[in-house]
Amino acid sequence: MRIKNKKLRILLSRKLSVAAAVVLIIMILTAFIGPFLTTYDPHEMDLSRRYAGISREHWLGADHMGRDLFTRIVHGGQTSIGLAFFGVSIGVSFGLLLGLISGYYGGIIDVLASRFIDFLMAVPTFMIAIISLAILGSGGINSGIAVGISTIPLFMRIARAQVLVVRESEHVKAALMTGVSDLRIIMTYILPEVLPLIVVAFTINLGTALLTISILAYLGIGVTLPTIEWGSIMSGGRGVMIAFPLGVIAPGIAVTLFVTCTSLLGDGLKDAFDPKAGE
Repeated sequence: MRIKNKKLRILLSRKLSVAAAVVLIIMILTAFIGPFLTTYDPHEMDLSRRYAGISREHWLGADHMGRDLFTRIVHGGQTSIGLAFFGVSIGVSFGLLLGLISGYYGGIIDVLASRFIDFLMAVPTFMIAIISLAILGSGGINSGIAVGISTIPLFMRIARAQVLVVRESEHVKAALMTGVSDLRIIMTYILPEVLPLIVVAFTINLGTALLTISILAYLGIGVTLPTIEWGSIMSGGRGVMIAFPLGVIAPGIAVTLFVTCTSLLGDGLKDAFDPKAGE
């Protein structure tokens, strides 16, 4: 059966991207449905089973406090993936809005917004997140907000650059000459041209956001106990890594897999939305 939609056909032809999408869906479903299906309490300690190996009862063994590792990773995934979506959504919301306004109206608004974003872009993303956490305080929600703040410059620059191109197109100029309102022009002509690039950037930055959140939790300045997160699981297991290496390796693989899959899917989406693709 031949797929008529050109973009979907191009995406499906990228086998790695399709495989990455399948793995991502499985990880997301596991993170948000799995906690309701797991047998063990992720906080339950039982020293009689500490350092238990992989078995039918404990799929990834039990850590130094006798807690089921698989259960903790499933629950931690809900926090990690949820905060990644939350953070990048903040970045998209504010970055897209600023990019549309500054790119469309130009003038002093564009100058001020661009200089501010240039200043933020000069600071490493991770440092922006740390500074934001220093102001907001540690915690899960604040970690998501900090990551969101750090991604605003990226999304604004992407949106602004595309708006500047589309604003000079003939159909936008014709709409202006016929008296169409600015809001309608932005929503009808400009936003549809910007959204594909935003979708690609959103997908790729999900992995970056999750990695940042995990690093912050690993360092002890992000998600705090008793909330479980992949970075905090690795942090708790580093002191007993020789006795129980899975405590660090398993959540590390989860983070790596998620970041790799978002990158591969983002590449596939980029090819699919490329107007020159398939020519």
